[in-house]
Amino acid sequence: MDISKKTSNDKQATPECKYPVLPVGQKFSVDFGGQQSLHGNWQVAENDEAPFYLCKRVFENGTLSRRRSADHRRQFFESEIYRALGEKT
Repeated sequence: MDISKKTSNDKQATPECKYPVLPVGQKFSVDFGGQQSLHGNWQVAENDEAPFYLCKRVFENGTLSRRRSADHRRQFFESEIYRALGEKT
């Protein structure tokens, strides 16, 4: 019986983008889901690890939050952002 073991040479599968990469500065509004801290306006801050986007909260006056807490910086998956953009229109 041959048992295969995972070695450091094995490559892990990385998810691929199904949609075009969103630009930094793309704003979207989240008003779905059960987690209340996600609700509000967000902006894409980094798109280096697409399809996962690091986003920052946008305040009512239009400025970005500089806080590093989980309530003000989140990593969204591309489908969540496209869902939020689709519900806006």
